[in-house]
Amino acid sequence: MIKATGSFLSNLFFGEVKMLDWLVPWSITIDPQLELVTISKRNYYLIGVDHNVIPFRNIRQVLFNSHLFGADISLKVYGAGKVTAKCLKKSEAKKVYQLCLDEITSNSKGSSKTRIYQ
Repeated sequence: MIKATGSFLSNLFFGEVKMLDWLVPWSITIDPQLELVTISKRNYYLIGVDHNVIPFRNIRQVLFNSHLFGADISLKVYGAGKVTAKCLKKSEAKKVYQLCLDEITSNSKGSSKTRIYQ
């Protein structure tokens, strides 16, 4: 399982609600065994967590937007439009981005074989 979480500095400078985003950061988790991508963020009331779960087979495109202190990952998904995880740690976001690209490439070639990532 690979996970990328929000960066304090990136949330402080590039977050939508600058004073709250560092407290409730985005996270993205990839489970290659179940072939799922989960994007989550605690809501601003600090009561619950909002999750968006996407199967690999529904992802059409992966976008990587690098900032000075962090990065954003956007996924274009069949039937859901665009889903974004913002202000992630850059090194973790690069790993997630590469894994998503590898999975999309393997799915487009007709291979249903699941690879195990460490």
